[in-house]
Amino acid sequence: MVPPQFRRIAVLGLGLIGGSVLQALARGGYRVIGYDPSPNEAALARGAGYRLADSAAEAVAGAYLVVLAMPLPALPAALTEIRSALDPAAVVTDVGTLKTPVLPLVAELLPGCRFVGGHPLAGTERSGFLASDPMLFRDAPWSLVLEPETDLAAWLAVTVLLCDLGARPVPTTAAEQDAAEARVIGLPHLLAEALALTGLHGGELGLSLAAGSYTSGSRVARTRPELVATWCDGNPALLGALDDAIAWLASTREALARGESVLPLATAGHHARMDWERREFGPVDLPADPDELRQHGRDGGWITAVIEKDGPAIGELRLLGMRPL
Repeated sequence: MVPPQFRRIAVLGLGLIGGSVLQALARGGYRVIGYDPSPNEAALARGAGYRLADSAAEAVAGAYLVVLAMPLPALPAALTEIRSALDPAAVVTDVGTLKTPVLPLVAELLPGCRFVGGHPLAGTERSGFLASDPMLFRDAPWSLVLEPETDLAAWLAVTVLLCDLGARPVPTTAAEQDAAEARVIGLPHLLAEALALTGLHGGELGLSLAAGSYTSGSRVARTRPELVATWCDGNPALLGALDDAIAWLASTREALARGESVLPLATAGHHARMDWERREFGPVDLPADPDELRQHGRDGGWITAVIEKDGPAIGELRLLGMRPL
């Protein structure tokens, strides 16, 4: 059957992402309740008119969907706290950057849970409830983990919800998602930190002359360091991403030392960026088949809708999506 809309949703953690989820769901007409262990963040959310629980266990009691929006180090304690209050039929999802470390934690602390790992690629360098925005996820990619053991009905239900919020659900596996994130999130953050340090070590004159190139390139270095560490630590794919970046820089340094030009790097980087910006996409019709959905994600596609084309059974559902041409 096509999963019904979640009639009650709990959001645990009300920072930038969790607060944005709470606000987007409320704006979309969903019945949602939030919780944050920080009295300050909780007060800000309450002051904005949102319904909050006094504990994580209270928030998840009776919820059809639970959104885990806390940093990875806080996840074990949160899972332990909600275990006894969670409805066995409830669906649980998260929004953390890395997915591989989360799956065994959920399997251990919430055995039998209908878990669908997720990650919206919509963050900024700001944090906290005051930084949240109900429009944050509009047209934003949202990786949605579809492992062989993932409950397909639960995955489809979360997909429907994300499409309703205007996001672009991307079917993937935890390992493939983390490998991709290493190159488009982890590495850019590390390069931004290195750029910020390099500019600082150049002296006051350079800092007084710093403009668009420096400020844009180092912008995400404003992110809380402990968050950056949770996005990078424990992800072996980041090693390969760093190796590639270091190789490009090292070869360019050697060229400069020989009196040659940086043109090869500038040209290759320019083409890479422009090719990414100029990609064109076309619609595709997909069955509710996990293998085909995962391949759709590998091909750079996302989901736009889940429809009852031939009947309400999962095997008869069709998914509409977009894919690079």
